[in-house]
Amino acid sequence: MSTVLSRAPVFGVTTLGMLALLAACAHGASQQHANNPSGPMVITSDQIERSGAHSAWDVLKREAPMLTLRDDRNGRPSRMGRRGRSSITLDDPPVVVVDGVRLANFRDLDRIPATTILSITIYTGIEGTTYYGTNAVSGVVVIETKHGDDS
Repeated sequence: MSTVLSRAPVFGVTTLGMLALLAACAHGASQQHANNPSGPMVITSDQIERSGAHSAWDVLKREAPMLTLRDDRNGRPSRMGRRGRSSITLDDPPVVVVDGVRLANFRDLDRIPATTILSITIYTGIEGTTYYGTNAVSGVVVIETKHGDDS
């Protein structure tokens, strides 16, 4: 039976050396992601309070410039998308997750009072598919409420 971690060099580097290199690269990548301003956008409860918004929909309209949010003529949510290129297949609204549960219809964002929101995290399409699967190519809006853990 042979061992996976060998000390025999492959291309001049041992398996343990390769693992150390991979660990260093992964650490550097996570550090770089933490300092990357193009990562997920987080809207805090302080920002929400200062915005004067009444609902989660209002918060996103005021604080999320990467999203396009449209109301119908009665003032209700009618369209949600992301700014930038779209196509026939890429015109889906972002996935909305509230306290870990996927919202079936983004129009329900108008029913979530802004005062109950702890934070909103907005992921891009790439980040969304990484964390939430291939149905999240238009990104993900993750809302954590102040009382989400009470249920």
